[in-house]
Amino acid sequence: MIWILVVSQLLFGFSTNANIVKKHCQLIEEYKEFQTTMDTYLASSDDVCQGETENYKDCASILKEYPNAGDGVYRIQPSDEQGSFKAYCDMTQHGGGWLVIQRRVDGLVDFYRTWFEYMEGFGNLTGEFWLGNEKIHRLTHQTTYELRVDVMFMDGKIAYGHYRNFRVDNMSTFYRLVISGFSGSAGDPLTAHNRMRFTAKNLDLDTHKTANCAVSYRGAWWYKACHSSNLNGIYNDTTTKGMRWGSKSCLRTSMKIRPQHRDNGE
Repeated sequence: MIWILVVSQLLFGFSTNANIVKKHCQLIEEYKEFQTTMDTYLASSDDVCQGETENYKDCASILKEYPNAGDGVYRIQPSDEQGSFKAYCDMTQHGGGWLVIQRRVDGLVDFYRTWFEYMEGFGNLTGEFWLGNEKIHRLTHQTTYELRVDVMFMDGKIAYGHYRNFRVDNMSTFYRLVISGFSGSAGDPLTAHNRMRFTAKNLDLDTHKTANCAVSYRGAWWYKACHSSNLNGIYNDTTTKGMRWGSKSCLRTSMKIRPQHRDNGE
């Protein structure tokens, strides 16, 4: 399987990171097991895409062609010609044309998952989900994208953070985050994670000297040592292991992207 070969070459290439190399065989076995589960899921999933949109590289391009398009699940085909996938498009809020890459609303989906699961994506596009790091990478390397993070804190207050530049680099960088240009009402805890690699419970890529931050904080994220934001933490948990944006615990969150927009739609 091509992904296994890619991962094999990638991990053995990092001779300076003994911990990653040591876990190579374990990761490959975990990926084989995960891929079997994923293949079963994809074979049984319902086709919920709205219309034939394979030629549209993101939600903004759909909205440009169809100004009255509604919110929902559409099929997206990035310009890299590596195939299409389904994604949820927010066509009505904050200027529209947003492609949602993460949503937490009710705790029905477990977000304490492996690195490969975060690579592929998981959850329900009309409920809670993570789109998948590989898909996010493919999208954000088409052009310059912006990110909007909407949060509802435990006290019911709603706020947002807008980042003018957002990109997730490729698998060889372990989906490194590149982000800048903050504005908004929620505070800016995400910039502290800039240039960090994506860490999950089975692959420790953070900068903490002893702990795996994903295990310590029960999530998966661009952890540093460890976090100032943790939107994939435990749902409805007010401790530092829960969904947090800065120092505040969150009840609901969403992350969505679109090509840089002249009007941020705030």
